[in-house]
Amino acid sequence: MAAKSGAEQSAVERWAARLGRLSRGWRVTLSLAITLELVILISFAVDRLLVQRVVEGDLARTAPAWIAAGVGLVLYAVGWWALVGFDWNPAQPWRPGRAAVLYTAAGGAGLLVVIVLALFGLVFGYLL
Repeated sequence: MAAKSGAEQSAVERWAARLGRLSRGWRVTLSLAITLELVILISFAVDRLLVQRVVEGDLARTAPAWIAAGVGLVLYAVGWWALVGFDWNPAQPWRPGRAAVLYTAAGGAGLLVVIVLALFGLVFGYLL
């Protein structure tokens, strides 16, 4: 199959090519950073949902932390698969695709949410 020219490539293919130009170490670091920020967001949601059950004694105090840790392991595995890849077949090198772009976009959206939450916390917690 012939390679598409720059004008014929979709935006996802262009972003995937940019991610493919990063070194393996940078992709691992990017996967870790995205995983950490998404786990922070998920832990906020889990804590808010389970705080009453923990206070009442229905759940152990460490249950929300274990849930966040489990979700973090799953997210890191997905990020590794999407951004770094597994070398199952040395004859066919790994290339980033749609999954890598979607995982990176989820990380960017998560970063925006973390920033908004931090700003709301500063405004309503300290200024108002």
